[in-house]
Amino acid sequence: MRSAVFAASGRDNPSLPRLASLVFLPVGVLGLSSCGGHHEAGEIEPLPAVAVERVTVQVHEVPVFEEVVGTVRPRQEAQVAAKVTGRVLEMNAVPGMKVKGGDVIARLEVGELEAALQRAEASLAQADRERERYRKLRETGAATEAEFEQVESRRQIAAATVEETRNLVENATVTAPFDGTVTRKLLEPGDLASPGRPLFAMEDSSLLRLEINVAESLAGGLSIGDRFRVEIADSDLEGSVSEIAPSADVGSRTFSVKLDLPENDQLRAGQFGRAFLPRGKRQALTVPDGAVVARGQMDYLFVVEEGAVHLRIVRTGASRDGETEILAGLDGGESIVPAPTAELQDGQPTKEG
Repeated sequence: MRSAVFAASGRDNPSLPRLASLVFLPVGVLGLSSCGGHHEAGEIEPLPAVAVERVTVQVHEVPVFEEVVGTVRPRQEAQVAAKVTGRVLEMNAVPGMKVKGGDVIARLEVGELEAALQRAEASLAQADRERERYRKLRETGAATEAEFEQVESRRQIAAATVEETRNLVENATVTAPFDGTVTRKLLEPGDLASPGRPLFAMEDSSLLRLEINVAESLAGGLSIGDRFRVEIADSDLEGSVSEIAPSADVGSRTFSVKLDLPENDQLRAGQFGRAFLPRGKRQALTVPDGAVVARGQMDYLFVVEEGAVHLRIVRTGASRDGETEILAGLDGGESIVPAPTAELQDGQPTKEG
């Protein structure tokens, strides 16, 4: 063997450069075959048969939803303004403060009204005395019934003036209209407050709703009380239709719809939300969520066919209520493993469980 190798090496015959590689290849093979002749190279031990649960995938109808975006807003909000004109003496609330209905949140300086109240009270006192005097005169016949009625009318006018002026003075104390949170402070002490000029903005954050604009094609099928799935800040909720605008917006041709939301600590006014409105049905394939095996960026299913399980790449869609839709890679009537174990391997034979 040594002489054969040297003869072909090209050392004695430089005209045979390629023959060397051809001669050396069988030598390598011979070397491999001479090392332990009892095991074939590349032999793979067969996988053991395994009993697996299987389900047959069927095509069925699933609802189709139209996704409509909107904004979370409080169901109750207000611009709190004074009912009288006066300088602001106190501002007893700041943004973020929670207040109760009736809490004093501002006071105004209304010296003119307080003076007017004193005058009205003095006039009422005088009218009371005059009324009492004419009552006695009527009893003795010194005053007629008509004269007494005139005095009584003047007394009623004075009493009404006192009541009206007292209410104006009381309106100088501004109170919260409902339980809620102060969101903005619009005036400062020393500013002149007047009716129609807000001092604070308030909202009741415990009562929230999602306001959406719905196309005409969808709005026609909505009714007060309808319930739809709503997604806000990764929270899956249910909203109830509480208001539907009777006419469409001229610019967008959409109808304003408001969905009342349940209480949830994660919700805040101003958040972005989605409502899923039903829009008919379609045919779809779904499998249990646990049947989908994710490896890297791909999704797989274990399909049972020809007495073995085989990994198959699939394209998945939305997942809801424990079911994942399969968009491609699977046909109706095929059998899959609904909950494969980590030990299950591609190509592993199956047996009856």
